[in-house]
Amino acid sequence: MATSRLYGAPYEFILRLRQRMPMNVGFTFTDEQLAALSHAFGDRFCGHHAVDMRGRLRLPWSRYYLVFQAGRDQRTSLRRGAVVGARRSAIGAFLCGFALSSVMAGTVWLAVRLLF
Repeated sequence: MATSRLYGAPYEFILRLRQRMPMNVGFTFTDEQLAALSHAFGDRFCGHHAVDMRGRLRLPWSRYYLVFQAGRDQRTSLRRGAVVGARRSAIGAFLCGFALSSVMAGTVWLAVRLLF
């Protein structure tokens, strides 16, 4: 479904939610329940990006979708901090792995040099 700039984020979320479930379930929610669902999950579907390019790549064995989005970062500082913390952990794990593999490679090289 193409996103439309005419709808606000809560309305768009409710529309998408109802499209994904059977009709007899999607229209049984009260306004209060829909507002709670929109508050809990709606921020993922805001759809307001300065650049929003989507496409499909069809290959003989499978199909893939491609999405390129860019826009202003509107996450809260708490969520931003979690991403930075995860990125730091990933970089630390990579550097630790690189250091350990360098030590192992050096040990193997030294053992080969001493034994042969």
